[in-house]
Amino acid sequence: MSKEINYPIKYAVLELKKRGGWSVGYEDITQGFIVSKCYVVESNIIYHSDGKNEVTHKVIFPFKDISCLEVSLMNSSQNIGEENIPSYDACNRPYPINIVTDLFDSYEKAKIIAERKNEECRHGLILKVAIGNPNWKEKFEVLKQEFEQRLELCNLFERLILEATEDMNISELSTDEQEPSVKILKPMRRLVLE
Repeated sequence: MSKEINYPIKYAVLELKKRGGWSVGYEDITQGFIVSKCYVVESNIIYHSDGKNEVTHKVIFPFKDISCLEVSLMNSSQNIGEENIPSYDACNRPYPINIVTDLFDSYEKAKIIAERKNEECRHGLILKVAIGNPNWKEKFEVLKQEFEQRLELCNLFERLILEATEDMNISELSTDEQEPSVKILKPMRRLVLE
C-alpha cells in the first residue's frame, strides 16, 4: 500500500551540529546556523495562562548532516549526503524530525535570523575563555578563527543544499483539503517479506 507524501514546504533555520567527543561530555557541538527548505509535518500552539502562546513546528530537512560534506572535501569533491524524504515509523509518525519555532516564505527573511544566531554564537565564544588567564586574548582569537572556518563550511553546505532543493517549491500552509498547494512526492516502494 503506497501513500502519497503531501507536506507544505517552507524555509527554516537549521542548526548544524557535530557529534562531540569525550572532552565535551559527548554533547553535540553547534557548527553554525543556515537556511534550508523543509517539509512541514506538524504545527503546535501552546497557550499559557498569561495569555501568550508559543508556536512550534515539526519539520524534516532534506539535508542536515554536514559531516558528509567535510569528508568529501578531504577527497576533493562536494557531497552533501542522501536526501531525507519523510519516512514513517511503526506508529505511522514521520521522521527524522526537527523542531523549529519559525517558518519563512522567503530565503532572505530566514537568512536574517540565521545570521543573528551565528552572531550570538560568535559573541558566546568569550565564555569559553578564562579571562584571568594571561593568554586569554590569544585563545579567544584562535576560537574566533576556528568559528569563522566552521561558518565558511556551513555557508558552502547551505549553497549546495539550496542548489539541490531548487525544485522544492515554497507553498502556503493550508487547512483546506480540497485545494492542496504542495508538491506531491511518492515514497519509495518497500519490499514486503512473506
